[in-house]
This record gives sequence, structure tokens and C-alpha cells, in this order.
Amino acid sequence: MTRRGDTQSFLRSRRRRDFYERRSILPSSNVVLAVVMLACIGLAVYSFLRSDGSEEVQYALPPVVMEGVTTSTTPVVQAGTTFLKCPEESTGWATFQGSNTRSGCTQSLRTINEPEVLWQTEVGIFGWLNNPVISGNRVFVGSAGNLQFEGDDADGVYAIDLSTGAEVWHFQTENDVNGIAVSDDIVVATGDEGRVWGISASGVDLGQALWSVDIGISVFTNPLIIEGLAVVGDGAGEVTALDLYTGERRWHIAVRGPIRGGASSDGTWIYVISEEGGAAAVSLTGTVVWRQDLVGEGGAAIRVFAAPTVAGQLLIVPVVRNDLYSEPAIMALDKQSGVVRWRASDVIGLKAEWGNARSSPALIGTLLVYGETYSSHLVAIDVASGETRWSVEAGPFCYPHWSSPAITTGQVILARHDGGLYGIDAAKGELAWSIYLGDDTNGEFPDGYDEEGFCDWTPKEGSPVLASPAIAENGIVVVGSLQGILTAVGDANWGG
Repeated sequence: MTRRGDTQSFLRSRRRRDFYERRSILPSSNVVLAVVMLACIGLAVYSFLRSDGSEEVQYALPPVVMEGVTTSTTPVVQAGTTFLKCPEESTGWATFQGSNTRSGCTQSLRTINEPEVLWQTEVGIFGWLNNPVISGNRVFVGSAGNLQFEGDDADGVYAIDLSTGAEVWHFQTENDVNGIAVSDDIVVATGDEGRVWGISASGVDLGQALWSVDIGISVFTNPLIIEGLAVVGDGAGEVTALDLYTGERRWHIAVRGPIRGGASSDGTWIYVISEEGGAAAVSLTGTVVWRQDLVGEGGAAIRVFAAPTVAGQLLIVPVVRNDLYSEPAIMALDKQSGVVRWRASDVIGLKAEWGNARSSPALIGTLLVYGETYSSHLVAIDVASGETRWSVEAGPFCYPHWSSPAITTGQVILARHDGGLYGIDAAKGELAWSIYLGDDTNGEFPDGYDEEGFCDWTPKEGSPVLASPAIAENGIVVVGSLQGILTAVGDANWGG
């Protein structure tokens, strides 16, 4: 097990070996010319044969802004080898992370360059599970109300007009609402009171419950809606599939420990991981395909709060450990068997100590990106190997981090515990913009924001952002704060 005592010091040598050896004997100039000409012809032929008529954005090598020791001679990502495409065609955000794979990547009609607050609406506390979703011109959010973990009049599900921020309807519940998803004009929500609701988003029953199911124990998860099923997990470790239209229970299975973040799916199987590391793949009819009990390096205990991310043949699992370690808290399973394929490694020495990962990473091109806790950075990891590639500073140093990133057209949108929302250009590996959402001051960062110690466990001023952002097809970004303010962010140059 790699623990804090095994980490390497930043004071050691940072020299990196050249990837290519320098030759002492050079060929003649004629040979060089011939080789160059042949190479150009070869590249031209290769480009012609490879072309499928689609335009791809090539990845440029970004700067590594957190410099540390070199632990491998593996080169950093080579320029022109990675393409910044979403892993699937997606233009909506009707569920957590935008799709059932939880890839967090979409293509919108426009992106933000000069951020501005379009509107703000108070709807109740946004904890880390109160992630907004968007369908058409409506934003749907579950609220923890005025008092988190207690029942009050503000608890429930809200429908908000995406253009104006005006409340369209409020479905009140007895206690906090957690995850939410929408499909076929039915909003599925989970709650602390142990219920799952199917709420009408249209027609004469607008804002009313079409069905309600008493699970009997708190239901935390972001619902997974697939093939007419609404799949949820609860505090007892039960995974239940409900009929989307009637609420009738279709099947259920049990895993070891409470289920927090929710399930994911590749369209064939459903993947779920409990807080205690109980992992399972289930068919759409409820047949268990495989089970695994996940542990850390050396058999150390781990916990899992986030929903797993489907990435090709891998299932990406963020983990929570008992200490700081020398490697990132991300592991990958073979989605066909549940066998561990890699554990993340900091091959380029970004940090000496890595904290826990409580959020689901997003996937763009060959990279997984996520907000690293105990830092101020967005980190990129190679999805095939789990090796670190680069990091970008976004905001002040903070200890916890809960929000999952969202990606639109090559731009990573990251909300952080300091109350800021950040746009990172993934192709350049650079911070593109930032705006403050920790209060209702119209995006202005508070005084002292750049000073050391502003954040730590909580910001000295304003409120943290724990929930994950959603991205509308028209490029508007929506996210809520722990203070209870839902904010829509657009671009100052969009007009109208």
C-alpha cells in the first residue's frame, strides 16, 4: 500500500530524460533530403486514406503547472495524438453527467468566453447530490430546502424556466430531495424520506405526482433511466428498477453497503458500486452478471460516493481512502468482468500527496478530467493507462471537492468548493474564464479571494458549490450553491 510516507520529495531531482536519443553520426545531406521527401509523401497518403470527412480538433501539449518529481520516462501527451471529442453523441443534459455512461461531455451550440450571470433564483440548499438537469426550456432541480437533513416547506422538486429563472412549479416533499432525472416528460426524483417519485413535466398533471414508491429507507442516488426503467439505489444497498410510467417494481438486487452516487449504463448492462465498495454489473432484466468487492492497494479499505463512469471497455471508479497517498484516487475496472485494470499513477509528478475523489470524472478524447481535492486544480488522466497527463490551476486551495465537471465543445466547466465556476480550455490546458457563484453579487469575486487561506475547509466569505453543473443545448451553464442559489451563466457577447 502506498501511503503518505512513501511519497517522493519535491526537493529531489526534477530532470527529465529526452524521449529521443541524440545520434552522434548524421547521414549525408542527400539522404536527409530523400528521407524528408518520402516522409511528406507518406503523410499525405496517410491523411487522404484516414479522412472520413469529419473534422477533428487535435490536442496540443499543455503546460504542466503543478511541477513535481519525474517518476517515469513515459513522455507527456504528444502534440497531435489526442482528439478532443466526446465519447458519444450527446446534446442534452436530462440526467446526471449528461448521459447514462456518466461521461459528462456534450456538444452545445455555443461556448462561454466572457462569462456573465444571466439570472439567479433561490430554491433551497444544493448539496452534492442536488444536481440540476435540463430538458427543453426547463431546468429541473431537487432541493434540500432551507434546512439540510430536516423537513421544511422548501423541500421538493422545482421546475425553472431556463430563459428567465422564473419558477414554473414546485412539487413539495416532506424531506430533502436528492437525485433527479427526466425522460418522456416524467421527472424521477429520490428523497431522504425513502420515496421515489415520478412527476409529470407536461399536460394537465403538470407538476403533480404520477406515482410514488415507498422504498422504506433514504434514497440518495441520481436516478438512471433506461429502456422504460428508473433505476435507483438506497441506504440499505438495494438497487431497485421501477417502471418509468407506473412506478411498479420490476426487479431488485442487493450490494454491500449504501449506494450514494447512483448507477451508470452502456445500454446493455447497468453498473453500480456501493459506498463500501460492493460492485456489480446487472442486465436490464435484473440478472447479476458479475460481482466484485473492491479494495485499495494492499487490501486497504476504500469507500465510493460517486457514480462510476463508463469509458469504452473500462468502468472508472473514484475512491475515498483513509489517508493521503502518492497516487490519484481513481481506479478502472474491466466492465465485462469487474477485474481491476489499472490504478491511477502520477507518472509526471504533479503532486506529492493526493486526496480522495468523491466526484465522477468527465471523459473527453483519451482523457479523464476531475477536480482534485486538497488542491486548487483540475487534473487530466490518460483513460487507457491511468497515468497523469497535466493539471490546471482553478481557484484557491481548498480541502474538500464534490462537484463533477461538465464538458461542452472542448471546454471543461468545473465548479469548486471555493464558490467559483471555472472554464478550462482542454486543448490548451489553460484556464479560459472564471466567475463567482458563492453569493448573489452577480459573479464578482469577494475581496481576499486570491489570498492564502481564503478557502481551506470552507470559504471565508460566500458559500461553497458542491453540486455539479448542467449544460443546456444553447450553451447556458446552470448550477446551484450550498447557500441555495441556482445560477445560470452565459456569455456577455451572446446578446438577446
